[in-house]
Amino acid sequence: MTTPAKQAEADQASAAFQVALTQIGAGTIEEALKLWQAVPATARAAQSSAWLKRAITMVMTRRRMSRDLARAYYRLVRALRTGTTVADPYHPEPTYVTLETLRREFAALVGDSEDGSLEERPASAGSTLPDRRPSGEDSAPEVEDDVNDDQILFEELPNLRDDEERIEREAEEEARVILDLLGPANLDRKTSTIDETKPAKDVDKAREEAHQQAGTRQAAAAERIVNNGGRSAVWNHMSKDRRVLGYVRLSRTGTPCGWCAMLISRGFVRSDGYRTQKGAGPTLAQLESGDYADGDKYHDNCHCYAEPVFAPEQYDSPAYTLNRSYAELWPKVTRGLSGKAAVSAWRRFIRQQQKAAAQEARQSTTSVQEA
Repeated sequence: MTTPAKQAEADQASAAFQVALTQIGAGTIEEALKLWQAVPATARAAQSSAWLKRAITMVMTRRRMSRDLARAYYRLVRALRTGTTVADPYHPEPTYVTLETLRREFAALVGDSEDGSLEERPASAGSTLPDRRPSGEDSAPEVEDDVNDDQILFEELPNLRDDEERIEREAEEEARVILDLLGPANLDRKTSTIDETKPAKDVDKAREEAHQQAGTRQAAAAERIVNNGGRSAVWNHMSKDRRVLGYVRLSRTGTPCGWCAMLISRGFVRSDGYRTQKGAGPTLAQLESGDYADGDKYHDNCHCYAEPVFAPEQYDSPAYTLNRSYAELWPKVTRGLSGKAAVSAWRRFIRQQQKAAAQEARQSTTSVQEA
């Protein structure tokens, strides 16, 4: 662990990462719906094919934004929490990097997510960050504004770039299949069931509804694939980083679905009044083996992500209040149950809890208005 001030800064960076990732996702939905407008309700194969190419390009471009943001976030919080960081596989660096440089890189990408623009973005498959490789007279490291700034040594993570590139190839293929299934193919299925013997007004309305529903589905999938660029980048770093004890799954909204709430309940629980690596959640070996791979799985419209934990004390952060609460509730709610029965009981409990909280919030608002 480093200083309390740096731990607090790491918490702030994590919150900023969540917000920025959500903004990238929201921008993706907006772009996906705009592109979908070019597909008529009675789309032909050529129109659908042209849309799919544009949609995949948009998704993979925004996914690179998401991945670059995640890498900058991970490098910064790793430095803040441990005093060292990991190398950027796409940009060779000198023997050290400064904390201020890591802060600037992360802040710049957070700013990009707020802007949301795809204009003038590099087409490189690797990274959208500026190239920092030295050349010619510029081969010496730049002198930082603050000569007393922390010098952070970095470590190489094995096969990081190769794995990232493999993951991106798989993501592009997923986008190709899923967007087609949820977009044009879904639209075809829906319109094929419309009773065309009804009045033209009713048929047109049914087609428009089918078009809107298919558009919404493909946009949600596009958002997930884009956000997974960042989420999988964090997971890929964690699974190779020997400084990581485990992870916690966090909910951006604070109102996760039952399945996500179950995954959130796993993270970094206390055991017998003290914390050990075993009691702190999945170990590095478990991450590498895939035993806890569902911690990096997300559904459409999901705003969760997995956060690395570098020291047991990190779990005391207010950011993990929901994890601690769910970890205590899970054994109580599922006592005597296992498997699907336990999951079903947990989901019912989460729905009831969130419904009660929503009703209480509405009643509180009504009382204030009446007062």
